[in-house]
Amino acid sequence: MVIRLLTLVATLALLAGCESSQRWVYHQGMDFEKWRAGLEERTVDTDDGLRWHVLQSADNAEAPAVLLIHGFGADSRNWVRFANELEGDYRFVIPDLPGHGDTEPRTTDMEYGISEQARRLFRLLDAMQLEQVHVAGNSMGGAIAIEMARHQPQRLRSLGLVDSAGITLQTPKFLNALEQSDSNPLIPHTAEEFHTTLEWASERSVGIPDFAITLMGEEKAANADVAEKVWQDINLDPAMRLQGRDVLPRIKTPALILWGREDALLSVENVRVFQKELPNNRAVILEGVGHVPMAEAPEETAEAFRSFWKDIDG
Repeated sequence: MVIRLLTLVATLALLAGCESSQRWVYHQGMDFEKWRAGLEERTVDTDDGLRWHVLQSADNAEAPAVLLIHGFGADSRNWVRFANELEGDYRFVIPDLPGHGDTEPRTTDMEYGISEQARRLFRLLDAMQLEQVHVAGNSMGGAIAIEMARHQPQRLRSLGLVDSAGITLQTPKFLNALEQSDSNPLIPHTAEEFHTTLEWASERSVGIPDFAITLMGEEKAANADVAEKVWQDINLDPAMRLQGRDVLPRIKTPALILWGREDALLSVENVRVFQKELPNNRAVILEGVGHVPMAEAPEETAEAFRSFWKDIDG
């Protein structure tokens, strides 16, 4: 119903030919989705000089806390449809990672490696007075979640890996695209290029009208220089290549490995490796889903996590 309403309003705005109307519809639609998911925006300052932009559950202070970590080039909005499915049951904390979204500063003068981002997230949890949380991460966010489980396992109730980096077995198609082009399809430098980025990331529709994708693309293109620095830093970090290093077998935190069968970026073969090396895990593979299941298939993804977290929380 929400998508139909947004599409209708968007059509009227497009017919009016007014860019300011389109932007108004875009921001109103995003705000409505956050409201529907019971999320409010908050700014949190940490002692390392960061000013975090965070989406958090407006109520449910006594519910189990869940930290959701987005992937490379994304932001907290990627988790909103997922949070809507579980609204009222959990206390969600969904930050924009440094180098992404509205967290400040966004600069090329910062280190954005997996280890650095994990340490920053612990400082954020400290500032929000959250001692123990469920943690789930998508793509790069999954590698960060693993790093958190490695270094402060007592603070994680569980570990969720959604099409996660860490093993980082990329598909031949994506490797070929990186090798044959001077540009990275995950780093749009124009608004139009963001449409291609979404084609790589998703198999199903993520429920965003074309005009809104273009407006999001403008935001992503404006951050391209920082995104290039983030990509460089994460690919130099050993935390992206954990296979066979006796790191994952030491992680005892209960883990859910959830993957989209049609992921065009990180091969479903990663599931087999994670299952072999993580000692306490279960796996769910979603058919007809790409790299961002929480946005493409929020109902199925939420149901898998609901079952997983219920078993842990009792």
